[in-house]
Amino acid sequence: MDFLGLKTTDDGTRVDSRGGEGIVFGNYRIFPELKLLLRNGNKVDLTARAFDVLWVLVKARGEVVTKDQLIEQVWAGYIVEENNLQTHISAIRRALKQDRSFISTDFGRGYRLTLPASARTNLRPATKKIESPNLPSPLTTLLGRDSELRDLQQLITANRLTTITGPGGIGKTRLAVEVGRRLLASFSGKVHLVEIGMIGERDNIWPAIARAVGVEAGGVGLTAESRVALQSQRLLLIIDNCEHLTEDIARAVETLLQIGEGLHICITSQEPFGAQGEQIYRIRPLAVPPADASTMDVVLTHAAAQLFVERSLSYTRDSQFDDATACEIATICRQLDGVPLALELAATRVPTLGVRGVLDGLSDRFRLLTAGQRSALPRHRTLRATVDWSYRLLDETERTLFRRLAVFPAGFTVEAAHCVSGPDIEDRWRIIDLLGNLVGKSLLHLDVSAPTPRYRFLETIRLYALEQLADSGETDLTARRHASYFQRLGEQAVADWKRQSTGDWRQVHRGYVEDVRAALKWAFSENGDKEMGLRMLQNAIPFWVLFSLLDECRRWVSLALDEHGVAETTGTHDEMVLRAALGTSLTWVRGPVAETRAAWSRALDLARELGNTEIELQARYGLWLHSLRRGHHSEALRFATEMMTLATEAKDDEAFATAQRIAGVSRHSLGDHAEGRALIEGALIWFEHPQSTFRFGLDQHAAGLAFLARILWVQGYTTDAVKTANLAVERALALDHASTLCCVLAEGLCMVSALNQDLDALETAAQTLTRTASHHGLQFWKAYGEIFELWAMMQHKEKPASGRVTSVIRLLDEMQFNLWYTPFVADVLRSCASPVGSMWTSFHPSVDCEDSHWAMPEFLRIEADFDLEHNAGRPELTVEHRLENALALAHERGARSWELKVAVTLARLLISDNRRDQAQILLRSTISSFPSGNESNGLRIANAILNELQHLPSHETSV
Repeated sequence: MDFLGLKTTDDGTRVDSRGGEGIVFGNYRIFPELKLLLRNGNKVDLTARAFDVLWVLVKARGEVVTKDQLIEQVWAGYIVEENNLQTHISAIRRALKQDRSFISTDFGRGYRLTLPASARTNLRPATKKIESPNLPSPLTTLLGRDSELRDLQQLITANRLTTITGPGGIGKTRLAVEVGRRLLASFSGKVHLVEIGMIGERDNIWPAIARAVGVEAGGVGLTAESRVALQSQRLLLIIDNCEHLTEDIARAVETLLQIGEGLHICITSQEPFGAQGEQIYRIRPLAVPPADASTMDVVLTHAAAQLFVERSLSYTRDSQFDDATACEIATICRQLDGVPLALELAATRVPTLGVRGVLDGLSDRFRLLTAGQRSALPRHRTLRATVDWSYRLLDETERTLFRRLAVFPAGFTVEAAHCVSGPDIEDRWRIIDLLGNLVGKSLLHLDVSAPTPRYRFLETIRLYALEQLADSGETDLTARRHASYFQRLGEQAVADWKRQSTGDWRQVHRGYVEDVRAALKWAFSENGDKEMGLRMLQNAIPFWVLFSLLDECRRWVSLALDEHGVAETTGTHDEMVLRAALGTSLTWVRGPVAETRAAWSRALDLARELGNTEIELQARYGLWLHSLRRGHHSEALRFATEMMTLATEAKDDEAFATAQRIAGVSRHSLGDHAEGRALIEGALIWFEHPQSTFRFGLDQHAAGLAFLARILWVQGYTTDAVKTANLAVERALALDHASTLCCVLAEGLCMVSALNQDLDALETAAQTLTRTASHHGLQFWKAYGEIFELWAMMQHKEKPASGRVTSVIRLLDEMQFNLWYTPFVADVLRSCASPVGSMWTSFHPSVDCEDSHWAMPEFLRIEADFDLEHNAGRPELTVEHRLENALALAHERGARSWELKVAVTLARLLISDNRRDQAQILLRSTISSFPSGNESNGLRIANAILNELQHLPSHETSV
């Protein structure tokens, strides 16, 4: 007994002799009566409810406790939301710190206490289990296989022959042994294991089976006495690792099944036997964390991460597994495809390389992953040995197709496989048979959920196949076949882009992006075909646009134009298409830089020379957007008008509707809000047509809604503006298109939320904008989003991180984006104490902006407000006079919201000058002209001031 009163019971569990049961696990001791958790003798702080949750998990001794069971036991009699339970689970993990992985999540079911072998010595089940001397005792936890265990227990019990298949290292043996242990009671302890992996000759099969079941073997089979002895027995025979002696094992199994109905057989093999009555169960890799998993709480809900972390901890307790390494762990799991053997081998390297070092080492994974256990079968000691074993089981034709298929970086169809297979195995039906063989041998995975069935490699197996392809000397020849196939597919994709709906196009072509990349990489390599690469690059443009990969488009086109010397293409159709592609990508990635205008201008000149109407339309659209972002609104309107004329001549309804929309944006930008609204609403009628596409870089319907929301707000229809902005976002989200989403967030929801002073909505929208833009490399939209974030922070009186304002403003300036495009940049500059803030003091709206700028009344109001705050009135106009001019301008343009904001500022000036009556008349008149049924922050402020003016004596006015 120690100082805490602990004693050890017969089953090894340590309990508190003072009456409260205590259990030791790892470095922890838990006392339920005292609600006390100790780590190495030191108290661990937990809330009472979190402690109760932990105690339920400890009592379950490693079994899964469902969410419903936890809630029922911990919150008995209360209605509790599931997120409440998740909060306490997160609190427990934080308290356990480096041992947070002890609490594992069984995705979709519940939680359990999962301990490394070194920490499980005192967590033994209280009841005595039936043991089999023939089954090895597991030394590690089987993670992430609960559903497989349940399925297999039912299959094996109900059927006499079950085959567990899957690629090498997937965990077939471990799973079969665990199922056998769980079925010991069902078979009265008679569960026997035969390990075939170490048997090289067929003559040794029957002696091994006989030894396992405790009988004698004859010449070729069992003796007559042995057969009689087994006839009346109910037993389970697990025959492990059979793929190298498939035919001989199949004959042995058929013989065994004829002996007696009580004999059940479970086989593990990389391919099924095809025997009568055989039930095939394919093992999938462990679940891996998604690409956006960034915290350990999220990462550890996936079995692959649980396995990697637990095995790593068994080698060292010094490694840190926390949110700082969560993304790296998630990436390791994905790159290793959730294959247990690969994850376990990777875990052995953590003590010497750390998590980051393991991730970096995966580029040479066959050398990195060589530290398997000495007790394992030879082929399971290194990753290469595991795949070598599978490869040697193939015949020569299977090996040939296997290595040639490695040229596909992702999934592929039968047709694609036929195109790279080569003339020696070009028969289509022969290829289908070979693909079936590779699937059967667990070297390929078949996905039948897609409209067209697709095959794919696990990444590790593909890398091995690529090595074999290189050794065969066929890499360039196979890569040429692959590129040629995707050149033809790209031509079809361009044709489909013009006639199919966006949804249909994406559904058909979604799986080809990785192949397009691989084909381009080969084409522009030293041994590639640059002419083929140029044609492919032109056909790839729909892929870059629809899948929001415009920064990648920019890199490829720049590579083709700059590094690979296309002087021979100067003045040709090829150059025209590439310049247009460069303009498209620069427009969304870099913004209105000089290179963007140069690319579009060159494309426009070539389109005119070559008579290409489509590129001419694209170029005018691009030049319109460039001018708009530079603040040259009159020039932008000219490009939009020219596009309308050209679309009319070409009888191109979609292009005309697009030109009508952008002309509406230009009219709005010039302050003609009524005309701008009419043009945009007219265009939206056409874009309600379901066949609209991303022909001009984004969804025109969603973009039209975003700018319409801005106009509605300016005109005073603030409630409709918010609804319209949200409708644009909903459409963009449904389309899953990053450029469209960024546009409608920046120009629509962020803008309207900021104008409406709805800071909560603004912060959410701005964060989504910057996150989406960052993920897709859209630097322009990211900078735009950061302006909104900074403005919201300043409204909250929060101070941005040192240098952040300066860096964002300088980035916008480098992009040559007009800093007076919106009033919010001006607001940020006005509030900024950094050197860029000095830009505001020299700002004159009438000089720096076009007189007809859409926000000119607001600029004049901000300028006057700044002068009032700093007593910096300019001699040429009094502050009051400038506000009156702004008010008249807003009224003239029907900009009711601007009018209201200017009126509030002017009313405050009048009140400070003790002209309350004038202030009341001004506010009453402005409020009465505001569209009824609409709400806005400006309207609330105006009403509040008016109400105070009406109820306070003149000498007590405080507004």
